[in-house]
Amino acid sequence: MSQVRLGRAGWLALAGLAGFVLLALGAAAGLWAGGWDAPVGGPYMAPGTGAWLGTDALGYDLLAQAIQGARVSLVAGGGGALGAAALGGALGAWAGLRGGWTERLLAGATDAFAAVPPVVALLGLGLALGPGLSTVVVAIAATQWTGVFRAARAEAQRVREADYSRAAQAMGAGAAHQIVWHVLPALRPVLLSAIVVLFAYAVRLEALLAYLGASSQALPSWGTLLARSGSELARGVWWPTLAASAPLLLLVLCAQVLADRLATRR
Repeated sequence: MSQVRLGRAGWLALAGLAGFVLLALGAAAGLWAGGWDAPVGGPYMAPGTGAWLGTDALGYDLLAQAIQGARVSLVAGGGGALGAAALGGALGAWAGLRGGWTERLLAGATDAFAAVPPVVALLGLGLALGPGLSTVVVAIAATQWTGVFRAARAEAQRVREADYSRAAQAMGAGAAHQIVWHVLPALRPVLLSAIVVLFAYAVRLEALLAYLGASSQALPSWGTLLARSGSELARGVWWPTLAASAPLLLLVLCAQVLADRLATRR
């Protein structure tokens, strides 16, 4: 079993992601950032000791809202990435092992689905399911699985032609047995990298859906903060934009660096 060598940048990125998880767990447990939905000062207070990232139009603390927004982004990114990897991996492994008309049908359906612009599919699912965090997770998982499908299908095709796979078939092993014991172990590095890449992409998609009003309404989201800060930025009130964009940029950067290190590990 090969050892994963992330390097300094990879470990820093992993520590950054762990920091976001810690912030989100603490916010969910009420250890900090609990007063995000109550005024702490006047409207549009500049960053200072009373509010480290300033306040919004209602006098709410932007730092507390940004920390609470990490909960939404982590759930949407993690859930969407895991769902897309599971769906694409299962369908791709099944298509590659079965071959024949099953593979042609699934491959054709995947190509047709991939031809639909992702934003159109996301907005369509958002309108059909209604706003909410679960909608975002389902929409991301249901629209981002095609790349994982192709990787899993290629690996399953290789396994299908291998001697040990033919021997397993001769002994009566079915497709499910081969997926669990032959395809998934070979796919583990690919799926791990894909999950991290999809996580970074899913975080950005959640921000987009929140910007368009399709994400969670119960908790503040970085996308909703960005949506509200557009007009404020034009009037010189820059701190709401900073409160939303800085953590979003940092989280995506950490995930992308970690994905690059996983993809190039030795």
